Amino acid sequence: MASIKIGNVTYGAEELSKTFQTYRKEFVIMPFLAMEQLAKHMNVRTGIRYRETVSQMSTDAEISNYSKTKHQDADVKIDPRVFETFFGNIVQGIDPNAIYQSIWGSNVTKGDGLKNVPIVVQVCGYLVKKIGEKMFMNSFTAKHDSTDTTSTSKWFNGFQTILDNDVAGTNYTKKVLISADIGNLVEGAESITADNAEDLIKDFYWNQVGNPAAAAKLRSQQLKLFMSDQAYHFYTESYQTNHGSLPYNQAYDKKSLDGASNVEFVPLPCVPDDFLLLTPKNNAYLLFNQKTDDDKFLVEKSLSNHYDVDFIMNYFFGTQFESVSPEVLRYWKKKA
Repeated sequence: MASIKIGNVTYGAEELSKTFQTYRKEFVIMPFLAMEQLAKHMNVRTGIRYRETVSQMSTDAEISNYSKTKHQDADVKIDPRVFETFFGNIVQGIDPNAIYQSIWGSNVTKGDGLKNVPIVVQVCGYLVKKIGEKMFMNSFTAKHDSTDTTSTSKWFNGFQTILDNDVAGTNYTKKVLISADIGNLVEGAESITADNAEDLIKDFYWNQVGNPAAAAKLRSQQLKLFMSDQAYHFYTESYQTNHGSLPYNQAYDKKSLDGASNVEFVPLPCVPDDFLLLTPKNNAYLLFNQKTDDDKFLVEKSLSNHYDVDFIMNYFFGTQFESVSPEVLRYWKKKA
């Protein structure tokens, strides 16, 4: 029977399974904790099991001088936004001792240092955290494909995939919701480089696109500018080249756009290259379930290997924007 042996104490599959049951509330949030770099710049919404529809409304209504005979037809457009979590699972045979060694090393078993350490909790937590890290790295680029049952990258739809679907009209509404004419899309002819990054990012922010009024409303808010860590590196290189060291802080950690203190840079390794997203924090969502027993964490005796145990995890996850209206979102991508 698979087990972890520490000194004279052996932890078997039953102890591992019991640990997951006892600490379920702690484990169920660990994928979220692995995404902390991203989560602090977005909203986190729980209780989404499969789909929930919210509405994005827009209108051209405006008040004008009094007229007794005035009557205008309502031009209110309602496009649904679907908050969707995708159901995924993992069933993986593991060697508990190998995982234990990878965390602590062989010398940890010596002496009395482990008497009060919840070793089984740490092993289980290590597994869940690793899964959360994969979710983080695919949070923008994942593209749902139900025929692929092995890859996190095919489990859910990431932020870039959602935006591209809204550009192409391959979303739930089958309508184009992001375009230059609408005012929420800027397409670049060149990739982001150290030579053009500063000017490109400034132009992206100040661009009126096809809707100057919406652009002004967007600029009036506190905004997050999501970019790859590579694009941020290019921006800092470009800034130093263009301005020298005097206006640039020596910590080399410039986090806001010159002339637009309402814009916070959010450089992340999970954001793809040649991608910029400008939106308020309260418009982007990480979606979890976490409120039902469908999110499960189990460890059982392996059915295929006498020396291993099977780690089993069921989970719901997704991403979405509350709105892609040009008043609250602008997307930059390189032309195909």
